Amino acid sequence: MESQFEHLKLPRIINIELPRRSSGGFGGQRRVNVSEHGKGLLDQLVPLVESVKQKNTPFRLDPKLIFKIKVAKEGSLQDDDLAKTGLNVLAREPNKAIVVFSSDTELKEFRKRLESYSRITDGPKYEYLGAIDELVPLEREDRIGRLLELNPVISGELAALDLELWHTGDRIEMKKYLDDIAEVLESLSNIAPMRMSDRYIGEYICIARIKVTHEVLELLLLEEMVKEIDRPPQPAFERTADYNLPISELPEVVVPSEENCGILVIDSGVQRGHPLIAPVLGETEVFPDTKRQFIKGGSDDVNGHGTNVAGIAIYGNVENCINQRSFDPTAWLFSARVTNENNEYDEDLLVETQLDQAIRAFVEQYPNCKVINISLGNANQIYRDGLKQFRLAAKIDEIAYQYQHKNIVFVISAGNAFYEEAESDEQLKTDYPNYLLKTSARIIDPATSAIALTVGSLSLGRGSITEPSDVRRQAIAKLSGYPSPFTRTGFGVDGMIKPDVVDFGGDLVLDLSYREGLGLPKTKILPDNVAGVSVVTLSKDFNSSLFQICSGTSFAAPRVANIAAQLFTKYPDASSNFIRALIVNCAVLPKEIPTQFQCQGKKSKSEHIKKRLAIYGYGQPDLQRAMYSAKNYVVLSEDNISIKVGYFHIYEIPQLPPEFFEVKGTRILSITLAFDPPTRPTRGDSYLGVKMEFDVFKGIDHAIIRNAYEATSKTSSPEESTDNTKEKLKKKYGAGIEVKMSPSSTIRKKGTVQRGQVEIFPQSKKYDKGNMTLVVTCNRKWANPDEIVMQRYALVASISHSNPQVDLYNPIQVQIAQRNRERTRARV
Repeated sequence: MESQFEHLKLPRIINIELPRRSSGGFGGQRRVNVSEHGKGLLDQLVPLVESVKQKNTPFRLDPKLIFKIKVAKEGSLQDDDLAKTGLNVLAREPNKAIVVFSSDTELKEFRKRLESYSRITDGPKYEYLGAIDELVPLEREDRIGRLLELNPVISGELAALDLELWHTGDRIEMKKYLDDIAEVLESLSNIAPMRMSDRYIGEYICIARIKVTHEVLELLLLEEMVKEIDRPPQPAFERTADYNLPISELPEVVVPSEENCGILVIDSGVQRGHPLIAPVLGETEVFPDTKRQFIKGGSDDVNGHGTNVAGIAIYGNVENCINQRSFDPTAWLFSARVTNENNEYDEDLLVETQLDQAIRAFVEQYPNCKVINISLGNANQIYRDGLKQFRLAAKIDEIAYQYQHKNIVFVISAGNAFYEEAESDEQLKTDYPNYLLKTSARIIDPATSAIALTVGSLSLGRGSITEPSDVRRQAIAKLSGYPSPFTRTGFGVDGMIKPDVVDFGGDLVLDLSYREGLGLPKTKILPDNVAGVSVVTLSKDFNSSLFQICSGTSFAAPRVANIAAQLFTKYPDASSNFIRALIVNCAVLPKEIPTQFQCQGKKSKSEHIKKRLAIYGYGQPDLQRAMYSAKNYVVLSEDNISIKVGYFHIYEIPQLPPEFFEVKGTRILSITLAFDPPTRPTRGDSYLGVKMEFDVFKGIDHAIIRNAYEATSKTSSPEESTDNTKEKLKKKYGAGIEVKMSPSSTIRKKGTVQRGQVEIFPQSKKYDKGNMTLVVTCNRKWANPDEIVMQRYALVASISHSNPQVDLYNPIQVQIAQRNRERTRARV
């Protein structure tokens, strides 16, 4: 990009309210025999109530009647209706089951309404109760976490476990529950050293780290207040090896300005004495092991992983720095060490506690610490369709929401996949890249975080540096921009596009000449130090080698973190939403991608797009495109905008100049929306409490669009309003008024950062008929209307032409200035 211009402001026209309509009641077919159905539900109440009366808990917990409501396939039960029935919603499962509790162990109000519903007594019909299929108790198996299921506690083992309780919304009550459990465990310490070593009570999560025997675990699994018990997560790191590049003289490090943004690397620490780290190191600490009993050696990096990640975070492309013999770090470095020399978390502490304390300590003390890189993941917690949000990912989203005023951006690696189904390493090559779409290769906790930027990995497209002409040394991905053989893929919670973006993380090389056993030909994966396909970064053992090479998604994430930091440095007052929107909007798909992900026909186009999104997300970020506009590339943006939930905003995209259509080339329109809503991991119906989306129209006056949205909103719920309005407008004014972007709104609207793109062809209709209209809508899911009134967001639109001689910037800038003058005169 030869020219560098500042981005332009996206003109906003108006904002209009979409009134919220009641959507309670039974959403599907009515019950044929209401009386029989109601009496059946009443019969199911009896064993639920009796079980609480007969319960004798050894942990002194007050009895709570907690059970599961199975909802009919076509039915719906609203939180408000359940509250009026005397039930409080604890969680909504993806299979339409609702976990509820009642402090009234007799269920008097629920029983009263069921009797009225089934016509046993006179009164209101309470038709919404027709949505209930069945009332069932929670069983022991419902409380066993996935890691515990895979690795059960055996007899004689004293296991460190994570205990999660159902959060009733009362923190004082939850504290008492934990106190009671802790006291009982202490009283049993004469049998075994059982105890509660850590705890965390948030707005929606109540968890504790406990050490218990198999026998006590079995008792806890029978407690109604226990939501889940699981093995604690362990971090997964990649292999590393020395990159022995001789440097006779290390050039002086140019220290960045004090105003530059800082990156907090939460990892295994950093090597503070490294000559390329020391000049830009702001602060390091160990969390929260203040006594240094578990993590020894202070905040220095014993393992090396944290130093590897930090080098890329502060320098970006370290290999370029070596080649140019110039080291100009673009960000300050902060480090929180959370693992010991064996890459393990402290089994006495909750990872959530470590994360919470580390982030609060740095973000509150250092205003320029705005980017947080987490290249740790739990390889056993693989996301599968239908699951609710993982706990650590949920904690990250909670912190991001609580710290909106600090505008911090989380960047998380997607995790490394292992082709478990392969019978040999050679199968990695023959089945690549198809195996990356298997369930075993899905992203892991905490990469499913909704508000973070999740980063997958790309190959550098290089072969082995040892015996490069030997055909037996085979790189798997080979081409630059192909997905790394170990990258993890999407989608995420509720079908969100994950990873959001990708960047270089390396490749794997097979040695086809390897033999063992009977001398039969076999293969093995070469270590990084001979592969030559890895990412260059800094080494913890700097006295013997300043640099090291590594492969893994862990080293793709800090490249994106570095971009985020540079954008914060340029835009110090930007919101975290704006930074995320710029990064996603500027992302481009690599020039070369495997044929499996190329769109080769209309019939398979949608399926190929989904596969591509699961692998690449929105593409690889381009810093220059994010930071600057150009003569042939114009970015229009709005930041720190607040919209009332249930409202919509209308923007206009200026008329495209004639040269845009007349000159041959590729023409792209891109729109990116980013917002940071409240989240709740117990909601299987919608992890996000507020949802937003956008649509673009062409060849139609914005006043017509405004009137259409206003009219439809009076007869439809907000979510229905968007779809209904589009259909009515297209029916009246032609399907050509809608700008159909990829991915479709159905796919992209599930996430908190959404991008739609369209390639504009000269023969495309109505793009030359005046300004385009961009409509942004905001709808409530479960967020409390009394607490969540406004939702903030950022918006980025870009228009580009592949011919650098096409001038888009100046004509669009003139149009915006002229429009602003007209509006100023109109107000006067």
